[in-house]
Amino acid sequence: MKAKRMGWGVGLLLCLAGCQGASSPDAKQGGAASPVAADIQLDEAVPATPYARAAQALAENRMLAPAGDNAIEHYLAARAEAGERTRAQAALSELQPYVLIAAEQAIARGDAGEAKRLQGLIERIDGQAPALPRLEASVVALLREQALQAAAADAAAAQPALSPTSSTLEASSAQTARTPAPAVAAAPVVRAPDIAPSPAPIPARQEEAQAISPSVVPSRVVQESRTPRLLQDAQPRYPLPALRARVEGQAEVAFTIQPDGSVRDVRLLSSTPAGMFDAPALAVAQRWRFEATGQAHASRRTVRFQLPAQGASGG
Repeated sequence: MKAKRMGWGVGLLLCLAGCQGASSPDAKQGGAASPVAADIQLDEAVPATPYARAAQALAENRMLAPAGDNAIEHYLAARAEAGERTRAQAALSELQPYVLIAAEQAIARGDAGEAKRLQGLIERIDGQAPALPRLEASVVALLREQALQAAAADAAAAQPALSPTSSTLEASSAQTARTPAPAVAAAPVVRAPDIAPSPAPIPARQEEAQAISPSVVPSRVVQESRTPRLLQDAQPRYPLPALRARVEGQAEVAFTIQPDGSVRDVRLLSSTPAGMFDAPALAVAQRWRFEATGQAHASRRTVRFQLPAQGASGG
């Protein structure tokens, strides 16, 4: 009987040892701990604050796009928080010139919708920005120009419906004019072209035309080839990355001087170093104004970027 009790005691001890082993921390490591680790990884992948999301967007070259998930809009959201207001505003002030450059590029390529969106971002950054009135006027002018072009296109599309009638009338009138020709062909007048060099009136008119044409044609060619005089120059904004790296360079742009002296159709021809000065060179060309000649002129110009004197603030 005593041996039987000892056997029961040994069995009870083994059972307790097995239960403790099943409830050890090692056994629980794959259970409740893994969801917590997953939550931590998720928090690390998606920044929790607007300022952190803005920094991540800026690092991924999403400064202005896409709409709703870019660095500018995240910085604007961070500025609304008391703890992030100061450094968020500092970041917005540094990035504001690039928003303006992007808006001017959108106007240059005729994208009124994008220009309007970027104008709204500048208004949210600084409602008293000096460039806002000029930018707003450019957007309004672009919208008005596109409306006029659309109206002209509609009018041109409706025009072919009337052209067959006019062409038919012209064809019939031409045929009527040619109809009497066979009756006159048998007359002696047909031989007149063989003796035509003798009459004086025809050479006199030709001499008049030759005497007038040399004075008209060369003046027109000179006027078209002469580059209009530059009336309003503008200085480009030095890119912050180039300023910090102490890099100088230049960019050559081609553009069209409109009859009123404004500049349109700006495009980049070359730049050194490649890609660093493209945006400010295209933006500054939009602000040039030339002498109004009543005609369009194709032109080009080189924009040079030189570092300011040591110790002077760049911008």
